[in-house]
Amino acid sequence: MKLYYLGPEETFSHRAATRMAKPDEMPVPCANFREVFHKLSIDPEGAAVVPFENTSQGPVTEVMDLLAEHPGMTAVECRAIPVHQHLLSRDLTTPIRQILSKAEALAQCRETLSKIYPEVPLVAVSSTAEAARLAAEDASLAAVAGESTAERYKLTLRRADVQDVQGNTTRFFRLEMRGGRVPFRGGAATLPPTHALLRVEIDDHPGSLLEVLQTLKTVDITFIQSRPLRGERWKYAFFMELLIGNSGLPLATVLANIRSVARDVHVLGDYSITTQSTVPDASTTTALSSLRAMIADIDASLIRAFAGRRRYALNPTLYVHAEPVDLHDLARAFAVGDQTEQTRLLRRFYLTMVVPYLASRGEDADPREALYADTEVISALARRCRFSTKVIARKRIELAPELRAAAKTGDPAAVEHALLNEAVEEKVLARIVNFARAEHFDLQGGPESVVRHLVALYRDYLLPLSRLIQVYVILEDLVD
Repeated sequence: MKLYYLGPEETFSHRAATRMAKPDEMPVPCANFREVFHKLSIDPEGAAVVPFENTSQGPVTEVMDLLAEHPGMTAVECRAIPVHQHLLSRDLTTPIRQILSKAEALAQCRETLSKIYPEVPLVAVSSTAEAARLAAEDASLAAVAGESTAERYKLTLRRADVQDVQGNTTRFFRLEMRGGRVPFRGGAATLPPTHALLRVEIDDHPGSLLEVLQTLKTVDITFIQSRPLRGERWKYAFFMELLIGNSGLPLATVLANIRSVARDVHVLGDYSITTQSTVPDASTTTALSSLRAMIADIDASLIRAFAGRRRYALNPTLYVHAEPVDLHDLARAFAVGDQTEQTRLLRRFYLTMVVPYLASRGEDADPREALYADTEVISALARRCRFSTKVIARKRIELAPELRAAAKTGDPAAVEHALLNEAVEEKVLARIVNFARAEHFDLQGGPESVVRHLVALYRDYLLPLSRLIQVYVILEDLVD
């Protein structure tokens, strides 16, 4: 399943999406908010994560307007995440010519930056990640972005926490299509809803808003914002967030009271709000033990994708042009972040080395479903490969003496040997056995035969690939 967010990777929306994703979901970046809503509108089994309000800059009005345009979507979870904006550049000596970031991020830091660099213009770009990418290419540019973005683009921290308001926090909504998903059992979404988000249209006469508010005199209104009604000059709808949990009134009663005096009322969500003390940046702040727990979630979703592909035949005529790929080439592609090369080589790796472990020879009468399953597996494999770069980012911080010594040799085999942790890999293989058995594979050769195939796939290819990605991340850093 897909979880849409405003990309690219390493934006604050991306990090919020990774924290709010369910185990079976793959975060999918979108170019803008309208694309996020469109993708969700045509994918009833999907979900989306969008920012709704920032403590410094207020509501994200575009998201509010898109919620009004898509009445089939509902907010089912709200998470308040502290936002730490840092000033990043390629080095500490080159004079800064421009400071780049997403417009909202610059607005959160405008006062602080004007004191530090009063003569340097602030230039808005499409995202904090794009600002970091441009700063990595030009030492005279600086970016306002998060800590993990610095790690990804190999930028230096010039000034930490440049946001004007300490405690700067953004609330993110998880959106789902009404009736499209089964309630999630685990995490913040299991908390009983305490808040409701409404969109209230009022009649155009004196005192109409007051009439609505009088029906809410026993209810805490935690958010209210007007937005113009499309096509009706100088007329407005009001977004209201109500603290239903403390009102003593059922939501249905509150809605009935409002409808008695309002033109129309739409419920846009009911949810609980959870607050994180910090944004877990897997690349720089998360302990290895936590990263391994995240990898376990990724492996669980990967095994489910394998189970889906296992239902179909090999269909070799579909892949006659696929050639085997060298694991070192594939690992280097993920280490240097060339997404085009990653996609090309990962597809070849999957078709020639992975799918033979999953499928029996033969042709399906209609191979389209097998192709869809192939897409799901490749996406899950890409997620696991990219996460290997986050693991090595943490290992580099905790770099053991033997790994440092091996890195200085520049020898991939020496670095791989230093990275090898047989005890951890045995735990991974045991975990794969449990995941595979939980999927109840019952196909040709029996379920235990399938389990053995999956263990062999991890042992022969996926674990070595993960190690090699980490090897080439380290060696690439030496070159830089």
